Amino acid sequence: MQAILHIVLCTILFQYPFLATAQQDSTLTSKAVALYNKGEYELSLPVFEQSLASAKQSGDRPSQIVILDYIGHIYSQTGKIAYALQYYQQSATIADNTGNQKAAARALINIGALYEEQKDYKKALDNYSKAESIAVVMNDSSVIADCANNKGVVYEQYLNKYPEAIAEYRKALGIYSKMRDQPHLGITYNNLGIVYKYLGSYDKAIEYYKKSMQIGESTGNQFLIAANLTNVGNVYAMQKKYTEAVKYNTKGLETALKIKAMNVAVEAAGSLAEDYAGMGNFEKAYEWKTIFSQYSDSLFNSERTKEVAALESRYQTAKKEKEIIVLKDQQQINELSISKQSILLQKRNYQFAAIGGALVLLGIIAFLLYNRQQLKQKQQRENAIAAAENKERRRISREMHDDIGAGLTQITLMSEHAQTQQQPTYLSDLAAIAGTSRKLISNMGEIIWSLNPENSTTGMLFSYLREQLNNLLEYSGIQYKIKFPDTGLDLKLGNEQKRNILLATKEIVHNAVKYSHASNININAEYSNRRLTFTVEDDGCGFDATMTHSGNGIKNIKQRIQEIDGILLIQTSSGKGSSFTYELPV
Repeated sequence: MQAILHIVLCTILFQYPFLATAQQDSTLTSKAVALYNKGEYELSLPVFEQSLASAKQSGDRPSQIVILDYIGHIYSQTGKIAYALQYYQQSATIADNTGNQKAAARALINIGALYEEQKDYKKALDNYSKAESIAVVMNDSSVIADCANNKGVVYEQYLNKYPEAIAEYRKALGIYSKMRDQPHLGITYNNLGIVYKYLGSYDKAIEYYKKSMQIGESTGNQFLIAANLTNVGNVYAMQKKYTEAVKYNTKGLETALKIKAMNVAVEAAGSLAEDYAGMGNFEKAYEWKTIFSQYSDSLFNSERTKEVAALESRYQTAKKEKEIIVLKDQQQINELSISKQSILLQKRNYQFAAIGGALVLLGIIAFLLYNRQQLKQKQQRENAIAAAENKERRRISREMHDDIGAGLTQITLMSEHAQTQQQPTYLSDLAAIAGTSRKLISNMGEIIWSLNPENSTTGMLFSYLREQLNNLLEYSGIQYKIKFPDTGLDLKLGNEQKRNILLATKEIVHNAVKYSHASNININAEYSNRRLTFTVEDDGCGFDATMTHSGNGIKNIKQRIQEIDGILLIQTSSGKGSSFTYELPV
């Protein structure tokens, strides 16, 4: 038999949790931990039990978890697997009830370690994987390292995947080194030694075993010393160095029996039987074979296996029952939640109905206000149109009165005068009557043209104004130029704008023809930046713009430009001609 003594990590939630946070007597528990670390399991057990009772009495559940784990470790190391499982399960139950995920993960590691000692590697690996998943979520390096160490044992023993095992062990070593966790470093060194033994690297295996043993000696960990003594003895036996093998295995057995580490004792006894057989001392070999059987039977027997299975079954059943209770409670909560949601939904529906009604009411109010505003705007437009029509009527009435009425009165007076005169004077009066009639006809034509809606654009204005100016200048003996924008410029003009532009321009040109003695007259129109600009220039005698003129020509021109919001600029001087410029917005 080749002894294979792995050290599977059974973990504690905190290494020394009682010194800072525990509620029960920290001195008592610290004493128990110190005894445990030295491998004094029998002495530490009653102290832990006393500390556990104190923690239960004070209701200190975090401390209970840790103490239960320690007691489980003691029973595990002394070969009492069923008891160990029982305490680990108690620790796991408290962890689950308090929502302590870290403690739950460590409980899974501890239970997995028990299965590994029982050679049930599949269940062991399953527990380690669950624990590692929790640790990764919590980012707990120490738990990840413990899982890596124990998974390395499974890869090595169960799957024969030595590179994977070495990778897991080195992963654990890296974390323990950063944490300066000497006890756990010693355990992982031991396990690395076993892998190199399998690979035939005996010197490297012994090197790692002795590193582990040195840590055990420096920390006083008797279990670590016992395990490594036995493993070193095993490698010497494989090298047929039986004397050295017996020496190390005997020391390992003595240390294991001293602390009642029966799993180590079994491996040491089996190795001694093989050592003596290798030396040819079959009597001694038989003797140690018998001792090995006794130790082995006490550690691995069918009744104990059944007991472990029964404990696991009861634990899982209790866990399932708890889950069922939780599910029932959750179902009741869900039913209450559904009922509450139904009430809330009904309440929300009422709220939506109220909001909807309010929105409809607001919509009706808005519609009525909108209609009212539209009616108001319509009324304002109608009033504006009526005011414009009234203004236009007054303008037409004024012009009819001023121009046509005055002209008709003049014709009547001239006709009556002609009847009383002799032949020469009569003919002169008839000529005057004819001239006045023509003027009235022209004025009437202008009024009719301005009222025609078809003549509402600048293009039509320029065309009509050019015709009127040609008639006015054609037989005057004055050279003239008329320059208006292209007919493509068709801006919309009002009746008042058309009429005043026409009359103001004709009045300016008529005055120039009548009084300026000019040789040239230029009439221009331009459109820019939404403004229409007219300029009438002559090279006549000019006039003094500061003098008060007896006629109404200049006055009428200014008034017409003002009525259409225009600006008039007159530039003139005696003997240098005249310039009239006016502009208006279009």
